[in-house]
Amino acid sequence: MTKKLLCLFLAMICVLSLCMTGCSKPADDTTGSTAASSTETIPTTADTTPTEEDTSWKADNTLKILTIGNSFSSDCMEYVYHIARVAGVKKVKLGNLYQGGCSLERHLGYAKGETAAYTFYTCETGKWVTKKEYKLADAVVSDDWDFVCFQQASGSSGLADTYDDLNALMDIVEPLCLNKNVEFLWHMTWAYQGDSTHDSFPKYESKQDVMYNAIVNAVQEKIISNSRISRIVPNGTAIQNARTSYLGDTLTRDGYHLSKDEGRIIAGISMVAATVGVDWEKINLSAISSDEKFLKVALESAKNALEKPYEITQSQFVK
Repeated sequence: MTKKLLCLFLAMICVLSLCMTGCSKPADDTTGSTAASSTETIPTTADTTPTEEDTSWKADNTLKILTIGNSFSSDCMEYVYHIARVAGVKKVKLGNLYQGGCSLERHLGYAKGETAAYTFYTCETGKWVTKKEYKLADAVVSDDWDFVCFQQASGSSGLADTYDDLNALMDIVEPLCLNKNVEFLWHMTWAYQGDSTHDSFPKYESKQDVMYNAIVNAVQEKIISNSRISRIVPNGTAIQNARTSYLGDTLTRDGYHLSKDEGRIIAGISMVAATVGVDWEKINLSAISSDEKFLKVALESAKNALEKPYEITQSQFVK
């Protein structure tokens, strides 16, 4: 009898133990547990590869810009390499097809005649290399450019009827482009300094505001409606914005060419922002200029021009 009672007692203890174990909460059954988070989708390399909507430069993080211009394109491009590198682009190649004062009409004539009329400046290490007696076609086929940028000669930049040669010029350039996804840009240049002695200034009553408004009107009339131009580099407005700051009307070195540092840096920022974009809050240009106050104006002026390319935005840095 005693042996039977002992067996019954032991059996009851085992049953009670099993019941308690079955009702207790598992140790890892908590809100936000590791087990729950392990079922979330983790991005793979394929999720971050460029899509068809990305511009071609993103595929290899190499930016290639060719400008077909004159001294104003030289001003614009001077600092582009360094600004693009600071903006995060790994490799940069720039080309500037230059002839002083060259208009769209003259570019078209040189292209049709296959005339070696240009100096071809290139930059892919931070230093510019000069090649003389260059043809337009040779510059276009020298690389698979992501962007090809056109502009009008400064004296005619506010005369809309002088823009009519652009399409014919693009008709020649486009078939030569090795990159079939190339984008065409328009460089909207700046008005002369108020006291400029340039011989074309009287076309605009020798008034800066008249010239600026004429440039804006010409671009709005002839360029915005041109579907072949994908983007506008609004340096005319970026420079005008900066002129409302403490810098005043001091951004040229001779009344029309940009000052070698301040003016050119502003123009370069606009070019980079228009092509690859700029993180306005994070970009650090201290390696390009040690003048922190000026850099605030430069970034502000370019940013506002990108946001409002056809109107002047008053700078907040007036003192």
